[in-house]
Amino acid sequence: MKTRSPLAICLPLAIFVAACVLSLPTLVIAVVWMTIGVMALGHRSLESFPATGINREWLRGYRGACLWFWHLAWWPWYMRSSIQEVAGQIGNSLHRTRKSGGEDPKRSSAEPPKRHK
Repeated sequence: MKTRSPLAICLPLAIFVAACVLSLPTLVIAVVWMTIGVMALGHRSLESFPATGINREWLRGYRGACLWFWHLAWWPWYMRSSIQEVAGQIGNSLHRTRKSGGEDPKRSSAEPPKRHK
């Protein structure tokens, strides 16, 4: 089992801080990313996340805050099954729309489109 180094755990926080300092657009992107992570994961205790490869000392104090941030930064990993499910539903609906012709029912094929002069 691969153990996570302190550098690997603190790296998302360092990248977030660098992004926030760099420019306003990267600040907005970073805040949106973390907001989506908070909404996707909801309120969970730190102990509910997998702790494989992470020393137990990282579950308390300021290290716990870094670890919490690390989990939030990697929110797509925890939501991968939900993301795949939603992507499959979108793909199926697009496939059905394409298969049915995707025509606008309000517009008859007998009527030519109106042109403005």
